[in-house]
Amino acid sequence: MISQNLLHRIITGLPLAALFIWFVFGASEVVFIGISLFIGIIGYYEYGSMLNVKGISIRKSVLYLSLVLLFLIVWFADRGDYQYAGIAFIAVLGLLVIFSISRKGLNGKLLLWYLLPALWITAPIMLLYGLRFRLHPEKGSFLIFFVILVAAINDIFAYFGGKRFGQRPLAPTVSPKKTVEGSVFGIAGGLIIGIPYTYICLTDLISIWQSAIIILILVISSQSGDLLESSLKRYCGVKDSSRLIPGHGGLLDRIDAYLLALPVFIGLLYIFGIIVY
Repeated sequence: MISQNLLHRIITGLPLAALFIWFVFGASEVVFIGISLFIGIIGYYEYGSMLNVKGISIRKSVLYLSLVLLFLIVWFADRGDYQYAGIAFIAVLGLLVIFSISRKGLNGKLLLWYLLPALWITAPIMLLYGLRFRLHPEKGSFLIFFVILVAAINDIFAYFGGKRFGQRPLAPTVSPKKTVEGSVFGIAGGLIIGIPYTYICLTDLISIWQSAIIILILVISSQSGDLLESSLKRYCGVKDSSRLIPGHGGLLDRIDAYLLALPVFIGLLYIFGIIVY
């Protein structure tokens, strides 16, 4: 029997998957940027909300403004307008410093909380845009789908493998339900699905042995990304980042694995010489 929660995950997950496929393969550059910015805003909202639950007085409006400025930095730099990119960089840094100043002076811990989403959320989204339209325009969509597919299959195999065979906790203090057995099933699932995908769609870019190494590292990265977000949620005392998606929790709960896997993936593409920029 399928549990009610799993049924909700399937019902809401299928249309989201279809929307994502269109986003990766069919969206124009302007639409892609717009949707990416929207994803960033939701991610920043959930991030700020979790910190507020913990009692950390971070302002969401400052997060939103810094997100827009970060997008502008990349936009101007990509077009060679380094003067405007520099102005936007100074603006976002000044903004974060100003709102990190308390009566006792600069609050370094609060500043770090403001800076964290730039690395954790914004940077991967910008890399997603770069891979799609700049780093490899011909096969960018197929490369993006590769890393998302491997991470998603890992999640599915790890869930069912852990549910059926899981005994040894993987990280009991962070996420008690995740098991070593589930993690192994996730790696196996990534290899079973990822290698044929490479052979069919990316054989001119990635060899089979490269694919196996990349998949192994990607699965470990995606599982680590999941655990990182679980650590933040545990620290803030929340179960989900939000209730945005029935059966799934919040947006960050759905993309946490990709936020770490994507930068690692692009790094591997450079290491293997698959992309040169």
